[in-house]
Amino acid sequence: MRFIVAVDIHQAGASQIVDRASAWAAQMGATLDLAFVDEYEYSAYLIRDAHVRDLVVAQWDRVQQSHRSALLELAGRVPAEARGEARYLQGRAQEKLLEICADYDALLVATHGRTGLSHFFLGSVAERLVRFAPIPVVVLRLPQAAEDQPHVPH
Repeated sequence: MRFIVAVDIHQAGASQIVDRASAWAAQMGATLDLAFVDEYEYSAYLIRDAHVRDLVVAQWDRVQQSHRSALLELAGRVPAEARGEARYLQGRAQEKLLEICADYDALLVATHGRTGLSHFFLGSVAERLVRFAPIPVVVLRLPQAAEDQPHVPH
């Protein structure tokens, strides 16, 4: 069996999601691939000054290299017997994940579990993947940040 877990290298809980996904893969005897979708784009061709354009392209290359390094570091958390590929993708997260997930037995995704206005404004890639993925989707809950936790008076 092959699982793929979507990770956001910018999320504070990314390593915890990889650990949880690794546990799922180990229980099922599956190989676990990681996927990070880089949604950022730039249009260097619009920069007329060649020197400035070269600087922007070089900086963007450094940013992408740091993203790839972070993804490989996360992949290193997966036990060797379950470790698959670290896939660096570019485009819209939902579209890219739906594109590649048909090659897998299950897709694991993280969610903050937001509701109300924060869910409305931020949307939910996880929710859309659950609705449209052609394979089973396992939703792993991210630990809540302090500002997301409800206030309980004493």
